[in-house]
Amino acid sequence: MRIRQRFSVLIVLVAVFSLPYCVSAANFSDVPEAHKNFAAIQALKDANLISGYKDGTFKPDQPVNRAESAAIILKAAGITATKTTEKIPFTDVPEDAWFFPTIQKGVNMGKLKGYEDKTFRPANPVTLPEAVTLALAFFQVSTKNIEVDHVIYDGLDTKEWYSKPLQYAKNQNLILPDEKGHVDPAKSLTRGELAEIIYRMRTVQQTGKPIDITSGWITTESQYNFWKLKHPANWEIFKGQKNSVIWKRVGTQAFFTRMFPKSARVSISVVENPESLTSSQILDKLKADYAENYPKIKPAYSELTISTRGALKVVIPERRTIDLYIYLPNRSYLAVYAEYGEAPIGEFLKKQLEEVLASYQYVEAPPIPPLAPLEERLSTLRENILISDKWKEIAPLFPDKKIIQTDAIGIGTGPVDYYFSKEANFTIKLERNSGTVLNIKEGSTDAF
Repeated sequence: MRIRQRFSVLIVLVAVFSLPYCVSAANFSDVPEAHKNFAAIQALKDANLISGYKDGTFKPDQPVNRAESAAIILKAAGITATKTTEKIPFTDVPEDAWFFPTIQKGVNMGKLKGYEDKTFRPANPVTLPEAVTLALAFFQVSTKNIEVDHVIYDGLDTKEWYSKPLQYAKNQNLILPDEKGHVDPAKSLTRGELAEIIYRMRTVQQTGKPIDITSGWITTESQYNFWKLKHPANWEIFKGQKNSVIWKRVGTQAFFTRMFPKSARVSISVVENPESLTSSQILDKLKADYAENYPKIKPAYSELTISTRGALKVVIPERRTIDLYIYLPNRSYLAVYAEYGEAPIGEFLKKQLEEVLASYQYVEAPPIPPLAPLEERLSTLRENILISDKWKEIAPLFPDKKIIQTDAIGIGTGPVDYYFSKEANFTIKLERNSGTVLNIKEGSTDAF
């Protein structure tokens, strides 16, 4: 029979994602500002919740064992451990051990349990689920009513004793996966990582909100598409007259038109409303469309208000999609389609997409200035062929232009788009990255 240890629950880190903290000048001599856990260690030190060694070091990369982790968490939780005459049920925790009062206190509080063979194994490295559970226990956080997702994160077993604690940690953005979307439950923690767990747990308790994963994100807007969104700084942007896309490029992915297993995208499109339907009528029509198109799937609908606009959110986990429809003042509406790949990192990409959608703000379209005569605009277009970075000036001259073709590989310098203007009856060949008009040709064509 496999022996399993049970503590009780809460939170934790991941090394590859960092958060901003307030720090002071004083620090442990072996914890430089570049260290991944620097800010958490410094914040806890400033609060007198952790201490280091007599030589002024903290040894952040040193593995931490079960006895040490219990002592550190107990102190951070503000609990004093004083030795008493009460016995404890562990055969491997002698009364003269430095950690005896800590273990004794935890047992007396009903927070510490060992193994079925009546051992505590104090010298064993502490694992991530153990540390999360122990922290939760001493900080009085219950996960009794937590519902466990079909997938927590890749590597985590939803039927294991730690499933509810780690589900809670995921919900609060306290556990985050590595670059591949994996969380290792058998990983031994370091002192620095344990400090990170404690710091993040305290932050969630103090703010009452999940840890913010949007630190370092940037904000992009498109007035023509009526949107402003916050997104990871390394995601790419495509802006069109009525359609825009924000996407995570991976590997050899050339353009957002192909969804790779580790990629994600948010497409935003302005949809006309020729019938002048009301917001409620549009939402009802959308629900009917989903029912017709996905007869064997039951999407999760949420009617909400975003940036003072009526909206409908539609989630289909089976298809890894999160759709958002936002009613606009001119009675058209935005269709915002978010999608993430099927690789393990998809679970984290889903969290990022949720944050992107939650950041939506409505922006007014700029007033459209009167256009010059067509021949004058075509003359300006011809004068700027093969001149880099002129597209921003030229694009507004042909408001009816639409992309009819995209060469994702282009000519070696990036994608090439083909825009057709029905008014001018010309196709414009554009090198997107440099904003250079390469050529123009009469009619709708990509044969240049």
